[in-house]
Amino acid sequence: MGCTRLLLLGLVLNVAHCREMLDNDTNLDISHNIIAILGEAIYLNCSYVGESQIERVELKRYITSKKAKRLAGFSNGKIFNNGNFSIQASSAYLRVLMNVTSVEVEGKYSCEFESGVDNFFSTLFITVIARPDVNVIVTGETVNGTHYQSVSCSATGGRPVPQISWLVSGLPPSDPPFTVNMTKTHHSDGTSTLRSILRFPTHLQDEDSVTCVVHHPALSNPEFTTARVETYTKPNVTIKAKMVQQEGNDFWVVFCISSGGSPATDISLALNTSEEPQRQTDTDRDMQRVSVQLPTTEYQGHNITCIFHHPKFTHKETRNIMLPTFYLSSAQSYSEPADNSEDFPIPELLALQEGDAGAVIGLKVTENVPRYNVICKKDDGVLPDGVELLGRNLTIQGPVEHHHAGLYECVFSYHHLKAKLKFNVTVKPPVVHYVPPTVQTELRTEYGRRVIECSAADAVPAANVSWLLPEGVSVDFWFNSTSHNGSHSVSEVLLLPACLPLEITAECVIKHPAFEKPESRSITLPLCVAHPNITISSSTEWRGGRKYTKVHCSVDSAAPAADVTWYVGNSNNSIASLMESEAHDDGLVSARSSVHFLSSIYAGQNLMCMVKHSSLEAPETRTIAIPEHKPPLLSLSVVRQRHSPLWLAVCDCIGECVESKLAFLPESTKNPLSVNSEYGGNTLKVRLAYEFPLSSHEGQNLTCVYQFDHMVTEKRTVHIPRYYISSVRILNHTSPLRSHYSDGAVLYRLSLHKDSHVQKILLQIEGNVPEYNLSCQRSDGSFVQMDGAAIIFPSALTEQDKGLYICQASFYHHTATVSIQVEDTSEEQMFVLVAIMCLSSASAITLVLVIILCVCCKRNKRTYKQRESLAGLTALMQEPGSPQMKKPEGTEKDSEEYAHLVGYAIVIDVKSTV
Repeated sequence: MGCTRLLLLGLVLNVAHCREMLDNDTNLDISHNIIAILGEAIYLNCSYVGESQIERVELKRYITSKKAKRLAGFSNGKIFNNGNFSIQASSAYLRVLMNVTSVEVEGKYSCEFESGVDNFFSTLFITVIARPDVNVIVTGETVNGTHYQSVSCSATGGRPVPQISWLVSGLPPSDPPFTVNMTKTHHSDGTSTLRSILRFPTHLQDEDSVTCVVHHPALSNPEFTTARVETYTKPNVTIKAKMVQQEGNDFWVVFCISSGGSPATDISLALNTSEEPQRQTDTDRDMQRVSVQLPTTEYQGHNITCIFHHPKFTHKETRNIMLPTFYLSSAQSYSEPADNSEDFPIPELLALQEGDAGAVIGLKVTENVPRYNVICKKDDGVLPDGVELLGRNLTIQGPVEHHHAGLYECVFSYHHLKAKLKFNVTVKPPVVHYVPPTVQTELRTEYGRRVIECSAADAVPAANVSWLLPEGVSVDFWFNSTSHNGSHSVSEVLLLPACLPLEITAECVIKHPAFEKPESRSITLPLCVAHPNITISSSTEWRGGRKYTKVHCSVDSAAPAADVTWYVGNSNNSIASLMESEAHDDGLVSARSSVHFLSSIYAGQNLMCMVKHSSLEAPETRTIAIPEHKPPLLSLSVVRQRHSPLWLAVCDCIGECVESKLAFLPESTKNPLSVNSEYGGNTLKVRLAYEFPLSSHEGQNLTCVYQFDHMVTEKRTVHIPRYYISSVRILNHTSPLRSHYSDGAVLYRLSLHKDSHVQKILLQIEGNVPEYNLSCQRSDGSFVQMDGAAIIFPSALTEQDKGLYICQASFYHHTATVSIQVEDTSEEQMFVLVAIMCLSSASAITLVLVIILCVCCKRNKRTYKQRESLAGLTALMQEPGSPQMKKPEGTEKDSEEYAHLVGYAIVIDVKSTV
């Protein structure tokens, strides 16, 4: 019994060893370790790469270490599927698409191949991993007055357990202030959840975000999830005070201000008093203000403190302000006009000048009160009429008078603070001061007249200005007077013609108390003898193909306007003109005269402008030459248009051309394409264009004709050549397939080497055309590659390249075509062809030699009968010949002689194509 068990154990070990050897068979191409992601699909590939004939292939799943379940396979040309798989299979290949829906897919599998002789076996193991879902949540709490934030990062449903780390500003968090807690949870489906909580006090963390980093085999790269966290910002704190007035009372408003901070700042005030005034808190978008309102009289000189508490402060922040103590003293006065930059002590006597207007007595007081009241009186009574208290000044409305003198007293007060100012005002009698004037004279031209101005400026009192002129001179004048700061300025202006017929002298006389005797200024105006300025000019224009000339004669002179007359050549006959005149501001007058006429009327003649004026001793003339009239110039050109099938004939007429008198001959050339006119100064260019097909005028003369008014014509002629294309010639060696004398088109056969590259069929156009369009295509209509006038075969000849080619050369309506049958020849075909030719030639030569030998041997043994038969054969051979070749019957002697003349010819025609 023990031996039996030992035998069974050895058998099992041998089987296991055999399976292990099969499992490591090198004939199988199998991935042994496969990682599958939960929720996705994987491919299981079983491939046999050996040489045995496989009859069956199976994929199995091990339930236990010894028991396996058949999942899919291929046997006898059929696929079997024991699950919801997608299978591709053959006798040596099995590909199974498996959806990984649970962790239970993980396990051991095997691929087995069976042949008629051997079995092949290999195992593979599937490891299932699950991709985790990452969620981040931020929460906050306050513990013992300190705000903490917790950032929870959860990696849910991962297999194996994921790894979580944190980054703050790109670096791992430090401890303290950060703490990290990890919790792990396993689920029934084989996955697990890892949760990491990052906790920190808010005021010790300045970054506005933290990053959770999750590492897992199912993730191609670590997953970074960033969460926004709350941050605290250090505020700017300050204290301010301003004064306000309510119901006639003054108050200090003290502000404790915190701006730009987060979270809100805790603000308090320390007043150092027993009373606690009402406080007001205002909060804007990024600013907090705590204010308190304090009476100015009760809190002057008090120290106010603002206390600020904030998480970003390591200790409380304070700001102080000292409210001022008010005073009112040291009153002073001064008078205006005076140097206000100096402070005068309180005078016992304040002198004002009688007659001064707008006198101001300034009241100064040394104080720091927000405001004060002023009450002024004169001689213990009210202020006199015309004296008002405006702000901090006593202002005298109007000139200073004697009743403004007296003792003035002003009292300044603010609550219990008071200051008093007394001053005695005296009025001094006026003092007369003569200020001599500044005398100036000016001569200018305005609006065509001479303007002479004499002025006496800045004088006290005003000066007296007058003009002295020669007798008989009539002028216009006007007077002007102004005053400023007690000084006076006067001026008197003379208005004279711009051009005077005689010389005059004008004298300005100025009288003033500051002068011992009157002063004078003289200005002399010369006689106006301006010579007229004469200019002549001309211009031309075209209308209806006619040239018109306009001549202008301009005369600038003194008034009156000049007289202008026009003459032609040396004749005394004047011509009509258009006259106009214009007066200028400088007193001159412009006279313009113009004549307008057809240029051909006065062509080649001189046109004279004659000017008459009172300033001229004799009339002056200006002459301008009118150019001679020249006949128009014709030119004709014919060109081929690049982008049109039509030719273009252009006829240009330069000169005085009329469009309607320009035409083409012969009469068939009607309806020109366009007529265009261009004007260029003294010339006119008319262009007549005519488009026509070459066939309509080929070999003819095309003529451009211009018809003059007097029945004279001008012509230009161009001959249109006659073109032809006789044929398209093939320069390569060819042989015709159809006779030149048959009715159909000639077809040429051309052979190309089958294995040669870059072969060409060279073509040549026979004709007199200057250029042509050459195109070739196959019999199926497809075009072939061309290189100029050659068909090019860049690569080795193919079946598509063989066949019929049709090439056409064209120049407008002239065309010629050629047909080419392209064939291919190889080296083997050439060898066979040469061998056949050589064999045929050798056979023919051998046969000829045999016949000649037989004839020579039997020549002396022939009988007469044989000669007669030979004569019949000879006659038979001569039958296809002409009748003259037949010989008449003769004698035997003649027959023998004739037999010597009989020859035999055997022709062997071997046709070949190379």
